[in-house]
Amino acid sequence: MKKISIYKYLILAAVAFGGVFIACDDDVEDLGKKEKPELTADGPTSITVTEGNDAVLNFKLSKAINEPIQYRLVLLVESSATDQDDYVIPGCRSNDPDCVAIEENGGPVGYIFEIPAYTTEYSVNIATIFDDLGEGDENLKLKVISNRTLLGTVGELTYDITIKNAVSDDLNIRFDWSGTFTSGTETVENCTLDLDLELYDADFNLIDFSYSNCPESLVLSTADLPDGTYYLDASLWSTAGYFENVNVPANLTFIKPGSAFNETYDLSSLFPMQDGGLDDGNGNAIIEYTIVKAGTIYTITNPDGDTVFQGRHAKKPIHSARLKKKNNHK
Repeated sequence: MKKISIYKYLILAAVAFGGVFIACDDDVEDLGKKEKPELTADGPTSITVTEGNDAVLNFKLSKAINEPIQYRLVLLVESSATDQDDYVIPGCRSNDPDCVAIEENGGPVGYIFEIPAYTTEYSVNIATIFDDLGEGDENLKLKVISNRTLLGTVGELTYDITIKNAVSDDLNIRFDWSGTFTSGTETVENCTLDLDLELYDADFNLIDFSYSNCPESLVLSTADLPDGTYYLDASLWSTAGYFENVNVPANLTFIKPGSAFNETYDLSSLFPMQDGGLDDGNGNAIIEYTIVKAGTIYTITNPDGDTVFQGRHAKKPIHSARLKKKNNHK
């Protein structure tokens, strides 16, 4: 009985000892599974893009896991481009309490992107904005860091994005009267007033308009608009019941997007608020420009026949009060 008992205990000890080694092997295997996936660039980190197009950042994870992984695109101060003015990065900004929990705030500011579970390849598209005005190249520098969840790692990964100026042959027209005025003790937004833009063809058929915005704007597409003569009416339709002794601060701007060809004219002296608008009975609350399109060149003259915009140059004469009423407005 004693020998059997000793033998039995030896067997149990051997099994237990072997079990220790088996457990160690499992731990090593589990340890390998617990290594965090590492994010790297799956393409160039120096990118050049023209305004209006997307800069695409391609990423790759060393392995997929069963949870989404968050990273952050940190905006570096060396950038010359301006967030929301020159580019738009998708996702939640890390210091925005509307989309990030308070406990996750902190650290360098950037935009959070999330790689879905079971995914190893992912891209972020950064939209660049086509500015109206011409400018030199701009630069966006971004650094990628792990977000607060820390489910994935990343080494020293930065992106250098050059945004090149874009030029269009189209003509943009903007009618702006932003600001405020005082009526008694009330401060009123100028956008309460109703100013309009209308475009007519040579036969005075209304072919385009902008009625419901502030500022109002029109885009004359060079590719789609036939050569010929057109008429642009900029008008004060209504003062919305306000008749203060002030001029409406209206400005009219002609722009060839992305180029140096842009001119802005102060029309405020032509729109005294106390006189009302067209719908208030003031038939003079309108000014008409003549636009002649020849290819990609737009020649614009005011009611006095003065050239105010023409492709590569423009004059700045003072407008007279000679205005023209349109009976088919609205």
